[in-house]
Amino acid sequence: MRSGSLTRRSLLASLPVGALLLPSCSSEPSPEELLQTLIEAPDANRAPAAGIVVMQNNLVIAQAAAGEAEVGARPFTTRSALRAASISKLVVALTAEKLHRDGALDLDKGIRTWLPFFPESTAAGPDGPSLRALLSHTGGMKDPETYWLAHPGNMETLLTREAFRDNSDFEYCNLAYGVVATAIEVATQRRFDRVARDIVLKPMGLDAGFNWSGVTPEKKRNGATLYRNFGNGWAAQIDDRDMLRASEPSVLLEDGADLTTYQPGTNGTLFSPQGGLRANLIDLATIAARLKYAPELTRTVWSLNATESNGVHDQRYFTQYGTGVQIHPAQESLWPEHEVWGHHGEAYGLYSGAWFVPDLNVSFAYAVTGTPDGRPERSARHPALNIFTEVLMDAVIAAYAASPASK
Repeated sequence: MRSGSLTRRSLLASLPVGALLLPSCSSEPSPEELLQTLIEAPDANRAPAAGIVVMQNNLVIAQAAAGEAEVGARPFTTRSALRAASISKLVVALTAEKLHRDGALDLDKGIRTWLPFFPESTAAGPDGPSLRALLSHTGGMKDPETYWLAHPGNMETLLTREAFRDNSDFEYCNLAYGVVATAIEVATQRRFDRVARDIVLKPMGLDAGFNWSGVTPEKKRNGATLYRNFGNGWAAQIDDRDMLRASEPSVLLEDGADLTTYQPGTNGTLFSPQGGLRANLIDLATIAARLKYAPELTRTVWSLNATESNGVHDQRYFTQYGTGVQIHPAQESLWPEHEVWGHHGEAYGLYSGAWFVPDLNVSFAYAVTGTPDGRPERSARHPALNIFTEVLMDAVIAAYAASPASK
């Protein structure tokens, strides 16, 4: 066992005395006990809040939460909306897929169809990379130091030489999602946040939105703050009390600028399509379940080759990717022996995930809302997990095993 990590073997030892005295029909810790280990752990492994949700057939079959949505003020629950980080990419992909089915977009057409200013490159051809290539991170792009713009700003200014590579091997790229969101705006002549809300989120009955756009004031007010611990207590990183009580969406505006003057198709990064979705864990599990009906997205576009030479895979964090969907095959899955489709999230101290397990017809979501400064130690069990998310996955699997759905 590695120093400082919380593994299944050490979890019971780290539980508070009161939790150990809880009645249980199993020697294994319960999901609630597992989450509590993250809240009451030593500083190096402590989180302000953590939670899980497991769903089947659009019904919650298990859920658990611990900690505080706002430190010292409000408890965290599975209904506390939070900035979901890169799980947001699933909603971008679902939005593009719906427009593709409706004939408003073609996932296999080059980006210059909508953005003629997109630079030509030998890696992608004269029409530029397809929307599918951009969504699967095989469009010959890479992230520059800054991949967002305040309003007023024009997407074209981000497409500098720094944003491109000389081949179409896999490289995870947040800016590519800003490019796709801009194309969606050109195709619909509407703001990306409103398109995603109206054709994906609202039809699923979700009170969720990008950068809080369209989210009801009550849900926003009760949202979760994301924190970092820099050694002297929790410091809010995003969605602090003032932001949660603001009446407008949380977007970057230059001094004197007004969101009402924004022209769709000029800056698709404005509503943070790469990571700005605000949703709770039930919403996120619902979104993951929608992948069951989106074969256009879950078909593998890229796989890491045997020599591990066809992409920047971050020590096998990425081994398969669909159209906006990360895939973990059964032989190397977060949930052993079960393929999962979905996405990880990581930003501002948060680690999250939303996944669909096709052979169980189960979706699940998890999140921890703050971690100490620096990257947590990776899990020995799976390269895409760390010492926080491995505990969350244990809680998910334990919750499913205790539910009637597993019988």
